[in-house]
Amino acid sequence: MRKEFKAIIAAILAVWLFLMGFEIGSYREKQRIATQPSAQQTTLQQPQTTVPPETAAPTAPEPTAPAADVADVGNVITEITTYPDSELTAPSDTTSAAPTQPASDAEPDVSALSKRQILQRASEAINKLKNTKNMTARNQETISIQVVDCSAKSAVSIINSFISKKAGDKNVTYVFKDGKAVGHDDSGKEIKDEGEVTPNQIIPPTEAAFTLPEDGLQSASAAKNGAFVTYTLKLKEERSSIENPVPPYNSQAVGYLKMTDMQIPGATITGADMHYPGTTVTVTVDADGRVRQLQTHLPMEGTGTAKMGFLSGSASFEGFSTQNWTFTYA
Repeated sequence: MRKEFKAIIAAILAVWLFLMGFEIGSYREKQRIATQPSAQQTTLQQPQTTVPPETAAPTAPEPTAPAADVADVGNVITEITTYPDSELTAPSDTTSAAPTQPASDAEPDVSALSKRQILQRASEAINKLKNTKNMTARNQETISIQVVDCSAKSAVSIINSFISKKAGDKNVTYVFKDGKAVGHDDSGKEIKDEGEVTPNQIIPPTEAAFTLPEDGLQSASAAKNGAFVTYTLKLKEERSSIENPVPPYNSQAVGYLKMTDMQIPGATITGADMHYPGTTVTVTVDADGRVRQLQTHLPMEGTGTAKMGFLSGSASFEGFSTQNWTFTYA
């Protein structure tokens, strides 16, 4: 799981706890005022009886929290948008290496491959990619998430407005030479919090090989498009908790949200329940078996509980993280 997603979830809980504390303080102040001696209340209210209703000063409307500038993401996005065929061009390698047999001759009917065969070929391609020394990799990542409920009801829109400024789209390009590269955004600015990385450190699942077992698949399919073959894997639904934080299938295919790794200043996460309704991994390879496109779509729903001093409560969120990788080779 990339750092950005962890940071957003941690920020949600931190802002939520702060606002919950503010709401509790406001409630206690209202209770204090309400329990003042009745004589004092009579004195305060006496002048009001001499003012006719029509001449009473108008009451200013109470300010309301701004509506969240976050789209309704729902539970899942069921389809991943693929890149146009024009962005996937056939290999242009003109070296003296022996020519590779065209995919159309080698695999006349990839749609007839079994689930096991599809998984094996996709796994081999991804793991080969994670060890490639020289290539250019571009990742278009989208994080969309919103809080749907929390203990401090009035804080939901404020938190979602805060999230909208932290989430969104992020484009990063890596030019790997001898297996190492530094990422740059669209403006050419270096991604400093990553530093120099290897393909294995950034391509999902990060810091690990792709080892999804066959029993973790809900479905698998393969399709041929000219010189390219696309393998699509959909994972089975699964859940995790703070007591059992590792979802077996997602952890071996794309990663997962490690709630126990997050740190919130002054707060402690006391519970976490995550629901992964169906992650999708799509791999497109060329006639040489090299990955030209890798897409991961990770939908999730979660509920967390935390405490900060005397405060405690819960918050629920839903959303997704999508990574769209494209690769070119020298």
